[in-house]
Amino acid sequence: MQKPVKLAVFGAIALSLLATACNRVGNSGGGGPSGGTGQPAFIVDFKGDIKGPAPEVPGAKTGGTITILKESDFEHLDPQQIYVSDALDFGSGLFHRGLTYYIEDANGGPLKLVGDLATTAGETTDNGKTWTYHLRDGIKFDDGSAITSKDVAYGIARSLGPQGVQGPQYVNGVLNPDGAYKGPTAANPLPPMTTTPDDKTIVFSLAEAHAEWPYLMSFPTSTPVPAAKDTKEKYDREFVSSGPYKRTEYQADVKLVLEKNPNWDPNSDPIRHQYVDKFVFEFGVDGDAQTNRLKAASGADATALMDANVSPSLIADVKADQSVMSRVYQGPSPFVRYLYINTSRVTDVNERKALNVVFNYDAYIKAVGGFDIAQPAGTVLAPIVPGYKKFNFYGTADNQGDPAKAKTLLNGQTPKLKTCFANTPINQTVYATVKSGIERAGFQVVLSPIDPASYYTTVGDKTTDCDLIAGGWGEDFPDGDSTLGVLLDGSKIVPKGNNNLAYFNEPSVVAKLKELRAMTDRAAAAPQYGVLDETIMRDFAPVVPLRYDRNFTIAGPNVGNTFLSPLFASFNPTGVYVK
Repeated sequence: MQKPVKLAVFGAIALSLLATACNRVGNSGGGGPSGGTGQPAFIVDFKGDIKGPAPEVPGAKTGGTITILKESDFEHLDPQQIYVSDALDFGSGLFHRGLTYYIEDANGGPLKLVGDLATTAGETTDNGKTWTYHLRDGIKFDDGSAITSKDVAYGIARSLGPQGVQGPQYVNGVLNPDGAYKGPTAANPLPPMTTTPDDKTIVFSLAEAHAEWPYLMSFPTSTPVPAAKDTKEKYDREFVSSGPYKRTEYQADVKLVLEKNPNWDPNSDPIRHQYVDKFVFEFGVDGDAQTNRLKAASGADATALMDANVSPSLIADVKADQSVMSRVYQGPSPFVRYLYINTSRVTDVNERKALNVVFNYDAYIKAVGGFDIAQPAGTVLAPIVPGYKKFNFYGTADNQGDPAKAKTLLNGQTPKLKTCFANTPINQTVYATVKSGIERAGFQVVLSPIDPASYYTTVGDKTTDCDLIAGGWGEDFPDGDSTLGVLLDGSKIVPKGNNNLAYFNEPSVVAKLKELRAMTDRAAAAPQYGVLDETIMRDFAPVVPLRYDRNFTIAGPNVGNTFLSPLFASFNPTGVYVK
């Protein structure tokens, strides 16, 4: 998949999970080259049966350097600001630990939500209203100081203030619904509804039951931060590690170097390994260069990983070379791409429908690389979301759009639309194609590329002057509310850090989402999200659904234990090694 794009996390949220220690739902899926499809089976470890150290990877060796090639720098590495999938994958996989996290299986076995810094996925005796976590022994920051419950609480408190604006807002919505708490101070260091009875215990006493709390604690929101080292805005580059690797060099937009954290105790970590001596993230390597370097795989690139999909122009070349195809990892992705229509600026629903009607999917899919990495989309919900309903009100049989029908909807208007997208070479080509397709109806499209490192920060500002906003989404957990309730709930629009990039605020939709959110029977609620998706697209058309993503990426031949993460649709770094 191309990045940046917001997080996808497959969880299994149901009140029934609270009754037993481990529960499984879903079907197994593959994770290797040409990996399988479907959502993997799922286990939640409420009893704390899964302990450190993580089981050894067969054949794994220690030593060496792995290079990750990236088009751009991470948007944020301050844990409480992280909500883009590349930083979630590599950050939580290598240097940030939270109260809970996921164990993924290279062979497509069950996905597991387990205690990370905590001993369990969470303890509750009142059906999810109170959650208690006990910290593991031996957990330390990279300077050797012990991690305490107060450090965890301080990190969560940061997420409720300025240092959490760009991060996920789920915890903020639960602990700080009125926004009265503005972040930690010396006088008030703990977030609301949170206590730390001792240095190894943290308790959340919520206003109402939240069965999803263990999943929310897997976000870097719950990563501990030592108050004495909180450099606020600078913490993005000066973060302190709690995982097996620590920052030793960080040149913004050039490279990030991670080396082994000598104060990480493998006995405290059931998830991660420390096989590799060094990880080097090389920024500024576009899709073409990543593809060509991994095709050749010479020198240091023999132990490199792509962070992007194979460049569209080079897919045919890669498919023609079986020696390279043996190192290609491909399969479905949980992400959907959209062209969000800023409804606070584009207020005419017929204009929004015209954008959908005229869209040339045939040209667009070819521009992004073809059916190996994309399928045309017609819905807001991804096909993996419970309750997904298949429909497409605006597509045409030839996938080329209907300019004549779109012109009728515009009724002689020629709207001028500023179209914003992350400035990468691939996107420049893709959005030139989008522009020519949309302009067939009479629209005037002004392309506005934005630095990828600040893209979501820029377009997530409510005052943005972008009319059309490129973006993508994957469910944070398997429930329609984690897509529609995030992307199209107008009650959640805030001054900065928005995920509702359509700035869509329709009272009837807000009311329906609130009604569905209150349903404790999520299986009964699920199909209603599909119906609501259909209603939104038919009556309001706040987005142009572009494509359902697929993966098609290459690993170096000397990287061991590589597999695609079912959570983030990129390589899982927790157990890789140099062959």
